[in-house]
Amino acid sequence: MIATIEGAVAEKLAGSVVVELGGIGYEVVVSVADWGAAAIGSTTKFYVYEHIREDSHQLFGFNSRSDKELFILLLSVNGVGPKVAMQVMSAATGERLRAAIASGDSSLFKNVSGVGKKTAERIMVELKNKVEAGGEIGVELTGGGVGSEDPAYQALIGLGYKPAQAAAAVSSLPSEVTDEQERVRLALRNL
Repeated sequence: MIATIEGAVAEKLAGSVVVELGGIGYEVVVSVADWGAAAIGSTTKFYVYEHIREDSHQLFGFNSRSDKELFILLLSVNGVGPKVAMQVMSAATGERLRAAIASGDSSLFKNVSGVGKKTAERIMVELKNKVEAGGEIGVELTGGGVGSEDPAYQALIGLGYKPAQAAAAVSSLPSEVTDEQERVRLALRNL
C-alpha cells in the first residue's frame, strides 16, 4: 500500500493533481485547500489513502497525517464513500471539521454536495467520541492497538472492508504472528 507520495506537481486537474515521481505521473485526488496550495513545478508530499475497487484505483492525498486519519474516520460512517468524504474535507479545514463534529454542529455540512441532513447527523453521532476539537483523533484510529499503517489492516482496507471491521480482525491476531502474509490470512479468517 502507498502511505505517502512525494514529487513534483506536474499538472493540476479538476479536483486532483498529478505528482510526477520517477518518470511516472500519479493522479492524486485532493481537497480544495490542498489543490490551491499545490503549485506546478513545486515539490510536494501527500499522505495517501488508496481506494481500490475492481473497476478503479484512486489515490486520495492530504497535506497532513491528521487530515488523512479524519478522512478514514469519515469513511467509517455508513453512507459516506471516498467522494463524499473528500467533499466534506473540502468544506473546511481539518481543525474546523473536528471542532464541528466534537461540538455536534451539523450546519457546516449544509452546503456539502452528497451530504443530506441524515448523513450529517450520522457523521455527528458516529464520530463525536472519536475526534477532539483540539485537532487530534480522540481515540486510536483503528482501536485495539492496531495502527493505520499496519500492513494487514491496510490490506483489508484495500480489499474493501470498513476500517472498524479491519481493525477488529487485525486486533484479534496473536502477537507472535509476525509474517505479513500470514497476518492477512488469519485476519481474513476472523471476518
